[in-house]
Amino acid sequence: MRVRLTNLWINHALPVQIISPTMRRWTMPFYSQRIVVLAGLLFALSTVHCQAIDLPPPHTASSSDTQGWTEQDRQQWYHTSAGTQLLPYDWFVVLEDEPLKNSFARTGIIPDQTHPDRLPIGFTKTEGPNVPEPTVGLTCAFCHTTQFTYQGNPIRIEGGPSLQYNQRFLQVLLESLGELKAPDKFQAFAARVLQRRGQAVTQENIATLAGQFSQVMKDLVARGGRDASPALWGPGRFDALGRGGNTVFSPLNPDNLRPANAPVSIPPLWGVWEYDWVQWAGSIQHPLARNIAQVIGVNAALFSWARTSPQPPSEKKEIFRSSIDVASLKTLEGLAKRLHPRRWPTSFPPSNRELAARGKDLYHGNKLKGLPNLCAHCHVATKLDSPNPNGPSLHVTMIPQKEVGTDSLYLENFSRRTVDLERLGLGRLSAKDASQLVTTELMTLNGAGSDPEYQHLTNTWRDKAQYIARPHLAVWATAPFLHNGSVPNLYALLSPVKERPACFYLSPNMEFDPVKVGFVVSECNDSPTFRDPLVGFEFKTHLPGNSMEGHEFKGSDCGSVVAGAGVLGCEIPIADRWAIVEYLKTCDLDRLVIHDAPACRDLE
Repeated sequence: MRVRLTNLWINHALPVQIISPTMRRWTMPFYSQRIVVLAGLLFALSTVHCQAIDLPPPHTASSSDTQGWTEQDRQQWYHTSAGTQLLPYDWFVVLEDEPLKNSFARTGIIPDQTHPDRLPIGFTKTEGPNVPEPTVGLTCAFCHTTQFTYQGNPIRIEGGPSLQYNQRFLQVLLESLGELKAPDKFQAFAARVLQRRGQAVTQENIATLAGQFSQVMKDLVARGGRDASPALWGPGRFDALGRGGNTVFSPLNPDNLRPANAPVSIPPLWGVWEYDWVQWAGSIQHPLARNIAQVIGVNAALFSWARTSPQPPSEKKEIFRSSIDVASLKTLEGLAKRLHPRRWPTSFPPSNRELAARGKDLYHGNKLKGLPNLCAHCHVATKLDSPNPNGPSLHVTMIPQKEVGTDSLYLENFSRRTVDLERLGLGRLSAKDASQLVTTELMTLNGAGSDPEYQHLTNTWRDKAQYIARPHLAVWATAPFLHNGSVPNLYALLSPVKERPACFYLSPNMEFDPVKVGFVVSECNDSPTFRDPLVGFEFKTHLPGNSMEGHEFKGSDCGSVVAGAGVLGCEIPIADRWAIVEYLKTCDLDRLVIHDAPACRDLE
């Protein structure tokens, strides 16, 4: 009982910059300048899902610092669904994964052999009344769990910025799907899916599955193909506002798509729930709106009716029907509130207390010693006049982009973007106003207005040309630095721009450097072995969105240096740079910002 599948295959071109030989066997010629933002695909698929993968046994990550979480908390964080949807769950579990066995771990995805279906950290089973069939979705942990290596041993950080490379992950996933072009392989795949579903392995059922498979591949190509960018995102980066806007608004009008070309580093979560404004641009105020926007950005279903009907449903609840699980979002927010910053691991060389004490004086300023306040005047959070008992209590400092001088593309894309909401009867709105409108409707329909935890808060968005100066809680664990990840370590960040690497390679292991505090990198002209895109990532700071300029201390005559236009002050002497780096290894800042932070004795 064999079925011919050749004509069921969708033979569309995949517009990716990097396509392996395996993928070339089943794709048309690709468009060299249309980005891999097949991360776009990953985060734009609405009926597609990832897979349960048989990964090589992982090393046990260091967990000497629990960060305030129990093992149950961690598992809940790793695998709780908030409503995102990728591939059908059964597909993910049974997909032939030979390419994944060899490549998946190198994308930064962290395996979890304790899960019953061996779902990696950050993956979950999504079910519910608005989910037609069980799917694999992404959890908060996909973007907010860090794992890197030190001397070959993994270090895990809960709530830290993920170092996964989602574009590379999607490439590997698509390779695995592409192997199914061969009829015999699809037959075997279909049989496993049907058996898992308790369905008969018949010609009719295999043909039905093949039709679904073809549609999924068609959707992948159609939805990811219009994102464009001259630069790949690389590990630990994601164009949150750009990709999220595409995911939300493109179903209403394909012309709402914009290049997702301003990737930013994923921020850590510790302490965030206390800040009055979040995102790198300080663009979102309401915690639930922030969480809803992020869930939609990683492919929660929304505006599904727009794909088949020119007119919206008559009832608002149907217009804004989604797969978002607000109850789970509240649970996850509660976990984040209990999360402490990660302390400097005991496996690292210990911080030099004497040098760190000098760094503290430089960081905060010590008038008695004649030392300037180099950092704390910006990277500070102050108590709100009327803090909310269940919500934000700290005001974070925002710095105009013209002053800090760092790359502006992320800000410009959001402030200049407009979206067509004609199908909702609203015409064209700014991205800010449209995002505020959609998240407000979703919160209202999900009962946030009557929820005691949220009813005292107002959903407000803004698109100012400014960046948040985050408090430096466990900043050592958040490399690379600047909002776009263009500076590999803290020492380089404290150095003049001319001394920062203009092009560097990140290894797939993300080996940590405890001296300069960041990741071990190689200059582009020194490491030809890293040129293989499946082995490392080439970070080119000359590309739009990737600039490492700004946030600079330069000039030897401190009396003549005028702050502004990217210059924060005069050049910091080398010895003082090392002192500040040493201070930032300590937990001293935790107690200044985090409620109920564990005792810190690093400087005692």
